[in-house]
Amino acid sequence: MTRVGRLGAALVAALGISLAGAAPAPAPVAGPDGVVRGTLAGGGSYIVQPAPGAPVAGISLWYRAPSTGFGDPQPGLGRVAATVIAASQPITGTPVGRYIDQLGGRISVTAYPDAVAISTLVPADKAADVIRALTASYFTPVIDDTGVTVAERDLAEEGFFRQFSPDEVIDDLLVSDLFSDGPARYPTVPTPQQLQALDVAKIKQFATRAFRPSNAVLVVTGAVDPSVVDAAVTGPADAAPGSEPTLTEHPVPQPQPMTVNGTEAGLGLGWIGPTIASEEEATAFDFISDYLFRPETGVVSKAMAKSKTTVDGKFVTYHDPGVFLITIAGGDLPAAKSVVETALARVKKPLDERTFAAARQSFVYHMLDDIQTPSELADNFGWYTVEGNGAYAPGAGGQRGRYFADAMQLTPAFVAQTVSAYLDRPGATVTLATATAKPQPAATRQGAAK
Repeated sequence: MTRVGRLGAALVAALGISLAGAAPAPAPVAGPDGVVRGTLAGGGSYIVQPAPGAPVAGISLWYRAPSTGFGDPQPGLGRVAATVIAASQPITGTPVGRYIDQLGGRISVTAYPDAVAISTLVPADKAADVIRALTASYFTPVIDDTGVTVAERDLAEEGFFRQFSPDEVIDDLLVSDLFSDGPARYPTVPTPQQLQALDVAKIKQFATRAFRPSNAVLVVTGAVDPSVVDAAVTGPADAAPGSEPTLTEHPVPQPQPMTVNGTEAGLGLGWIGPTIASEEEATAFDFISDYLFRPETGVVSKAMAKSKTTVDGKFVTYHDPGVFLITIAGGDLPAAKSVVETALARVKKPLDERTFAAARQSFVYHMLDDIQTPSELADNFGWYTVEGNGAYAPGAGGQRGRYFADAMQLTPAFVAQTVSAYLDRPGATVTLATATAKPQPAATRQGAAK
């Protein structure tokens, strides 16, 4: 097995690529929600949301792709492959990561169990150039020594610091404990040992399938004209046209409590939640996440404001199913858990109309505030699209879109009923114990621990 970082000659797959932008298509037309959608010349899809304001553009390429690859699980493969390509020298000359740096932007690679995203924020007048560079680099991936060395260094550093973040460690463990198989059982950032297990052939095989032009979702937001997507290259002929299918994970009927050593004591609680197709239920979980755990304003957040304990709660809207995760770290864990359990019990019963109306209005305001910048909009559209319900994205249509229509139709009874339906089911419990705490024996799932 070839050690990552010990490569020979560069591997290039450049046959058949067209580096020029595709021939201009008919002028795109915005849909009822104000968003321009269409098909790229190479077969993928695009989303453009022009937004007045600062002369910047948020650009992201999203792909449906398991973070562990398409065969035997290789933890971190998606993140590694996308990072390697950003730092490798393509046939056009400059690595796309360095090229964007030279423009004053910065490339960001993010991996999820079922998706990979490459994002950047650049000057609006450079948007076409960046789209051309991004699509040229990822539609026809090149892997070389420098790219692998940079990826190895950056991910080893991130993995090192990540182990000191109890929230991230607990999140990974919770999701791992909730599912019986699939990429959700593994962290998206590989450990040093997992990095060593990835050779060039595995990275190349994944990149060739995952980053196919027809599997791409190109999202552009900001001070741009929709015609900017014409700059996307077509890429090579796609041997398997069409996007990868959305991924369905398989929940564990009865998750087992887990106890592992960590750098800081912590506690995690997790449940399977609604799918992205169950829009009203998913919105209800977004609502209670905001109502209970929004920093500074959430019920639990305010109750813990003077405590040394940090508490975070969120609903992650995956295709099928979503997950509701709560992490507690540092300080008095039993006291914080009691506050959380009391708050959860309260929202299992309908809130009074006045409290609910005020909380719902705050929720709508917070969600709108979270999608103000081009980068936030681009990530928002990309996420909901690869998860299979792009029209439900909060940025689609603004306050008049489907998401906020669902939000304004929430009622105290429906929220309470939805919360009870999911949180009364068996959930996952993860305990992080410091080395001096002598943790009790518990089940440890493969690939979960950092």
